[in-house]
Amino acid sequence: MEKILAYATTAKQTYTQVIPVVACQDESQILEIMGLCGTARALTYNKLGSLQGWGLNWKKADKIVRTIMTPEQIGLPSKLWEWAVNDTIKAITAQQEAAKVFIIREIYGKTSDKSERKRLLELLKTDPRADPWLHRIFRKQYQRGHTFVRNQIVYQNNGYKCKRLTRNTVELQVAGLNRGKRVSLKLKCRHVLKGQIRLIQNGQGRLEVHTIRTKAIPAVEKPVKTIGLDKGYTEAFYLSTGETVGEGLGELLSRKSLRHGRTNRNRYRLFQHAQRTPAKLETIKFNNLGYKVKSKRLAQEKATIKNLIRTDLRRAINEPTQIFAEDLTSPIVNKTQAKVINRKLNQWMKGELQDSLVSVAKETGSVVTTVNPAYTSQVDSQTGTLLGQRSGDRFTRYTGVVLQADQNAALNIMHRGSDTEITRWMKYADVRRVLLLRTVRYLASDGKTVTEALNLGWLNSKFKTEALRLEASIT
Repeated sequence: MEKILAYATTAKQTYTQVIPVVACQDESQILEIMGLCGTARALTYNKLGSLQGWGLNWKKADKIVRTIMTPEQIGLPSKLWEWAVNDTIKAITAQQEAAKVFIIREIYGKTSDKSERKRLLELLKTDPRADPWLHRIFRKQYQRGHTFVRNQIVYQNNGYKCKRLTRNTVELQVAGLNRGKRVSLKLKCRHVLKGQIRLIQNGQGRLEVHTIRTKAIPAVEKPVKTIGLDKGYTEAFYLSTGETVGEGLGELLSRKSLRHGRTNRNRYRLFQHAQRTPAKLETIKFNNLGYKVKSKRLAQEKATIKNLIRTDLRRAINEPTQIFAEDLTSPIVNKTQAKVINRKLNQWMKGELQDSLVSVAKETGSVVTTVNPAYTSQVDSQTGTLLGQRSGDRFTRYTGVVLQADQNAALNIMHRGSDTEITRWMKYADVRRVLLLRTVRYLASDGKTVTEALNLGWLNSKFKTEALRLEASIT
């Protein structure tokens, strides 16, 4: 296949840039405005965070909220109130759209009748309470929201002025509580801000500005090669080519998890001491129970892990590639892990692996396709059957040849990408049936039976009943 040397077109990616505030003219006034904007946000969620705000146009939200309270009553400028309300109703709308995805999935799973589906979808837009079943699903997927956000102010273009001071700093003048008087902030930034900005007080008590920016990314090109990725713990990814990405990840995660658990246990003990000794309460809280150091340390550890994964991934994927990966975000039903294991294999880590993969794919013009992960580690990549046994990082084929287990799984994931019988959303029981059927046919072509394969130790005994049933059905 001919290698592509240049990109024909480019696309744009939107991202949030975080800009630190170096100096603030009147921080107390900024914090006061944040608290007042929090009142507007809370009122918006309390009034429109339920069914009353379902499908509401965000432009109409301000008038509805002002029937409860006006900005003049709390001493907040009208524009700052309006921007806070509009930002909140947009967050509510995003929550509604997320709920709709799951509700529509439930509708399509309930019935295959097109007219019934159309009726339920129409009711979902207009009045979900009209149908009892739809109302129950609606209440299940869309929970009434509240907000306690009191650490940010939203500004539109006419609410601030920005000018460059030096090569690396700009001055930002934002609207304050008094008409015509702006509060000046000095930012560490190389460009003049435009569009909507968000002034935030972060978890460490520092001010920062969040702004939306766009950057050009390579367009998706015809893949030069195809690879499969197996997500792991000892290393982030194991490629079907035999390369490892993020080696040493497991050690970092274990160290982070143990330190985090030990710190929290000590904090709980201090809290109990403070409860028993009121005289020491303020001293213990001030010196030991703050979140600044804890949050900073956790952010540093996450950044280290993220850097380890993405640096190695960029080294392995540096040209347009068709990437097949397993989706591990869905939990396994009725499977519970120990607390220590849950801390190590948390949702953030699984999400970071996928986010890193998508990010690097965009940079190189590659395509990421998720496949069904069921039984990818138990299948022999050379025959596509369930003959063989996995033990640790070794996969022993029925012939006695030993393969690297993670590479074997990565090869299965790559083959799964072009498998027309096993689809992405197929249930694991259906996947097992397809694989066992292939195993039975493979044994028959080799002149063997399922019973012989079980006696020889080629086939795991947990597949015995279903494999014998399938063998009887095709003979």
